[in-house]
Amino acid sequence: MNSTQPKALFAEPVTTTAPLKRAIVYLRVSTARQANKNGEAEGYSIPAQRAACARKAADLGAEVVQEYLDAGASARSADRPGLQELLTRVAVGDLDYVVVHKLDRLARDRGDDVAIALTIHKGGAVLVSASEQIDESPAGSLLHGIMATIAEFYSKNLSHEAKKGIAEKARRGGTHGIAPLGYVNTLARIEGREVKGVAIDEERADHIRWAYAAYATGDWSISSIRDALEERGLKSRTTQKYVGTPLSGAQVHRMLTHSYYIGKITHQGVIYPGSHEPLITEAEWFAVQTILATRRISGDRAWKHSHYLKGSLTCSRCGGRMGFGHSRGHGGIYTYFFCLGRHTGRTECDLPYLNDADIEKEIEKLWDRIQFSSEAIVRIREYVEEDLETMRIQGAVLAADQRRRLIQLERQKQKLIDAYLAEAIPVEDLKVRQASVASEMADARRLIDASEIDEATTRERIDTLLKLFENASNLYKRCAPEERRILNQAMFEKMFVDAFFDDDEPPTQATMRKEARGELSAPASAVAQLENQLRASQKGTPSSFSLTEGSNVTNLAERTGFEPAVPLLAHTLSKRAPSTTRPSLRTSSIISVIWISPPLRRHFLYILYRVVFSTSQL
Repeated sequence: MNSTQPKALFAEPVTTTAPLKRAIVYLRVSTARQANKNGEAEGYSIPAQRAACARKAADLGAEVVQEYLDAGASARSADRPGLQELLTRVAVGDLDYVVVHKLDRLARDRGDDVAIALTIHKGGAVLVSASEQIDESPAGSLLHGIMATIAEFYSKNLSHEAKKGIAEKARRGGTHGIAPLGYVNTLARIEGREVKGVAIDEERADHIRWAYAAYATGDWSISSIRDALEERGLKSRTTQKYVGTPLSGAQVHRMLTHSYYIGKITHQGVIYPGSHEPLITEAEWFAVQTILATRRISGDRAWKHSHYLKGSLTCSRCGGRMGFGHSRGHGGIYTYFFCLGRHTGRTECDLPYLNDADIEKEIEKLWDRIQFSSEAIVRIREYVEEDLETMRIQGAVLAADQRRRLIQLERQKQKLIDAYLAEAIPVEDLKVRQASVASEMADARRLIDASEIDEATTRERIDTLLKLFENASNLYKRCAPEERRILNQAMFEKMFVDAFFDDDEPPTQATMRKEARGELSAPASAVAQLENQLRASQKGTPSSFSLTEGSNVTNLAERTGFEPAVPLLAHTLSKRAPSTTRPSLRTSSIISVIWISPPLRRHFLYILYRVVFSTSQL
C-alpha cells in the first residue's frame, strides 16, 4: 500500500527585508566659539543637530552613511569645505536623502539655496529638514521657498543691525573685534553685566613704543625694525588656530601706520577718538608717517649709519662727501673711508682710501684742540639763564595759544562728524578734512609739549654739560659711537680729511699721514669768538681759538628749533684778537651779535640742548 504525504494547501511564506535607504547629514555652526563652547570638543549645538538628524533619518527608514561638518562657517556663502564635499558626494547619485536640522544650516542666501537644491535634485536625492515639513510636494516646495527667504532676511537684517552697532560703538570710542598688537581685550563683570574693554598689553607695549621711536629717527628701515623686534622677542598672539610667530615686514608696516596707537578709532574711513589709552604721542606718529611717505618715493632701505663718522666727513681735495665701505682680503675684513667724487668718477680727485681707525684718531685730535675756559663757561651760563627765562615766558604764551587752537579744532572735528552723519558731506570729503584737522591738532600738541620746560632738570643737565665742556675732548672720548656722531654734527659744520706721503717713503697705508681739520658750526664758532675775546682781554696779547690755523668758518643758513631763523654772517678764525668793546650790529663781526643779540646766543643753546637731551651718558 502506497502511502503519500499530504500536500500543503498553501505555500510557506518567504520573508524578505527591503534594503535600507541611504542618507547623509550636514551640520553647521556659525562661529568657532559655538563649536568649542565651555571647552567641549564640539560645543552644544553640533551634537544636538546630529541627534535630530539621526532621528529624522530613522523615521525615513534611512541609514546615515556619511556626515559633513562646517564648524565656524557662515551660511551667507556656499564656499564652505564641508558643504562642497557634500555636493560632490551627492553628484555620485547613490543617495536618497540629504538631512539638515534646519534649512538655514544649509544656506542663508536665496541664490545659494536654489543652486544647492538643484544639485541635490540632479543627484537623485531629496532634501529633508528635521525641523520643517518640506518635501517634493507643491506645498513642501512652497514652504521650502518661504523658509529660505526668511533665512535670508534674518541674515541680512542681523548683518544690518550688527553694522549699526559697530558704527555706534566706534562713534563712542569702542574697539570692535580683536585689539591690535600691544593691547589686549578685557572682559569684566560690573553689577552683573559683562563689560568688554581694551587694556595695554604690558608684555608687548614697550616693543611697539620702541619701534615707533626707532623708526622716527630715520636711521631704521622696515626690515631692520622687523629683525630687531624678532631679536627682542616680539611675536604675534597665539590663538586656537595659530601659534605666535615673529612679525613679517608687512605686519611691521601696518603696525607703524595704525592710528589706533595714538588713541584713534577708524571705521569706514572715518576717524573717531577712542576710549583706549594711546601707546605713543601724535607727534611721534606723524613723524613716522612723514618718513614712510618720503620713502615710498625713494625706497625703504637700511638707513642705519654703518659708521658714526659717515655723513660728517668731507674730502679736503675736491669738497665731495666721504663714503664708508669694507673689503675682504687675506687678513680679514678691511674698513675704510673713500671720496665719493673719485669713486663715482664725478671728479678727478686722487684722495686715496683712508683707514677708518686712523681717521677716528685724527678726529679725536681735533677734539683735543677744543677747549673752553672757565670764564667762557660762566658767561655762557649767564646767557643760558637769560634765555631759559625768556623761553619760559614765550612758552607759556605759546602753550595758551595752542590750547585755544586745540579747542577750536576739536569743535571743527565734531562738526565734521555731525555733518557726515547728517549726510551733508560724502565720506571722501570727510576723510580729507579729518586728515587736515588731525595734522593741525598734532602740530598744536607738539608745540605745547615743546613749550613745557622742566626748568630744574634742564638746568641740572646744562650745568653738567658745561662742566664737561671745560674738557670737551674727554667728553667726546667717553661717548658711544652714536653719541659721538651727534656731538660732531652739533660742533662742526664740516670735517675735512686728507692724506700725505713723504717723498722718501713708499706710498702705503702705513706711511700715509692722515689729517683732519674742522669747520665749526655757527653756535660753536660764536662761542669760539667769545673765547678768543676773553683770552685777549685777560692776557692783552693776540690769541685765538682755532682748529685749523686760520681756516675759514662759514655761516649756516636758516636754522630751526632753538636756532634763530636768520642768516649768520661769515667770519674767519684768525690770529688777530677781536676788539674788547661791543661793536655795532652793523659791523660784520660775529662778536657784535654774540654780545648784544639774544637770538644768536640761542644758537649755542641749540648745541647744548641737542647734546643734553640726545646723549644718554651725560
